[in-house]
Amino acid sequence: MAYAALLFAFALLLGLLPRGDPVLLGVVGSTAGGFVGVGAFSAAFGLRIRALRPFGFKPVSSRWLVTAVGAGIVGYGLNLIIQFTYLTWFGRSDPQGILHAAARGGPLPFLLSFLGGAIFTPFGEEILFRGVVANALNRYGAFAGVVLSSIIFGLAHGVSVILPVAITVGVLSAILFRATGSLWPSVVLHSVYNGANSFASALGFAPMQ
Repeated sequence: MAYAALLFAFALLLGLLPRGDPVLLGVVGSTAGGFVGVGAFSAAFGLRIRALRPFGFKPVSSRWLVTAVGAGIVGYGLNLIIQFTYLTWFGRSDPQGILHAAARGGPLPFLLSFLGGAIFTPFGEEILFRGVVANALNRYGAFAGVVLSSIIFGLAHGVSVILPVAITVGVLSAILFRATGSLWPSVVLHSVYNGANSFASALGFAPMQ
């Protein structure tokens, strides 16, 4: 409920911004997952378990962090395959156009959108979708903890070409979380994936541009 309410509030905020300025919309929009994720996580933390460790805030070996970097790169490669396949079948569609505009809007918009999209949003989304959702579902087995939580993560990103991409990244992230019990490999994976997207967009390599 907190997630839905915060998402609605953030959508209202975006609606107040100038529609003719996609760069500004992209910079602000890049932080949406971070603010909504942290806010919804805070509700779970405050109302149910007032400790961070049960949610996955625990150290992990550097080997897992290196594995997470590799998984993030693999995730971006799978993203390219999915998007090019979508383009082939359905033609051009870009639900993240404002994010691409921010990445290409100059040094400052790129930096702000990178900090929002590749640092803050991965943290906010992972502490919610892995720390809360996957954590709760893991008690019912691997399918629920990995696949079902990833479907929920994908649906939270909307029904578009982003859906299969988000589910794919969610599966990789949920596997790491289930294997380690720590959020940090999942955050690193998500940051690498989103960061690769930001740089590709800035350089004009994003398929949906």
